[in-house]
Amino acid sequence: MSGVESRRAAGVDPATRTNPGEAFDPRLVSRVVAMACRAPSLHNTQPWTWRLHGDRLELRADRDRQLRVADPDGHSLRISCGAALALAELAFAGEGWLLHIERLPDPDQPDLLASFTDPHPHESTAAEREMLAAAARRYSERRPFKPGAVRDDVVEALRAAADGEGVYAHFPVREDEKLNLAVAVSWADRVERRDAAYIAEMTRWLRDADVHTEGVPSSAIPHVSAGHPRHTDVPLRDFEVGLSGREQIQADVDERPLIAVVLTESDTPREQLAAGGSMMRLMLQAERTGLASCPLSQAVDLLAFRARVQTLMGWTSYPQMMLRIGYPRPGQPARGRSPRRPVADQLDVAQTR
Repeated sequence: MSGVESRRAAGVDPATRTNPGEAFDPRLVSRVVAMACRAPSLHNTQPWTWRLHGDRLELRADRDRQLRVADPDGHSLRISCGAALALAELAFAGEGWLLHIERLPDPDQPDLLASFTDPHPHESTAAEREMLAAAARRYSERRPFKPGAVRDDVVEALRAAADGEGVYAHFPVREDEKLNLAVAVSWADRVERRDAAYIAEMTRWLRDADVHTEGVPSSAIPHVSAGHPRHTDVPLRDFEVGLSGREQIQADVDERPLIAVVLTESDTPREQLAAGGSMMRLMLQAERTGLASCPLSQAVDLLAFRARVQTLMGWTSYPQMMLRIGYPRPGQPARGRSPRRPVADQLDVAQTR
């Protein structure tokens, strides 16, 4: 039952509210942040922090969680925070509130990524409730998908979900596009795997989910044996470095997932936040329609990688994120989700008089 539905059951209609301050009740905000932290992030670093003070909720970058090797310019951090921002907006709507969201509100504080103010009562829609349910279910599926193409009408629905001001999704389907994309991703993957500092940083974020509330759990890492390498058009990030994955996958499967690329018309922190929101909406729409998804971020980790992809593909827009999408295999149970930090570790509630 959603927050709105539970309040209706108690006889409270969100549309009749007259006190906007209710939107910033710490208990409600805690529920919003709990949903926002379901956003994906590189190595599950969860590089965000939230601050509630009075009638304002702020989203800030947590630079202590920025990956210095894989994300030196904070690109992936902003993509992840943009995804968390989109989930927070959706969660507020589910709680019965629409708020004014200002992105990068203070030029003197570049790590202040967004602020939520000026709440207005809102009657949540069926689509919002379905998206919230999808957000609660969603996880990154690193295992092979079921053979078969995603239908054109489903692809168009994914495209529509990702569309926003200055941001859109492209689905490379021509053979030359797929080949060029595979070349770009494979090159980036090789460069990273030959970098000892990158490997050391990634290894530090491989964690035991029974102990840690961050990082990539070994239970979510597919095991690929040396004698049966994955046959995939575009390689996934390989976490099996000094660690054997616990997730057994079917060997010798030809993987041909649908690839989505989120692009923006310019390449600034504001557009990168927007790209994170676009990615999140696309992933929720995929989950809503029975698809699974997984970020495919090697080729966009570094500025040089993104520039190479842009050149190889002949795009004038800027690639910000890639996803692999497909249908889960029949009888393949949903794997346990990556852990998340407690809300209390992410939300600072300022004392007010």
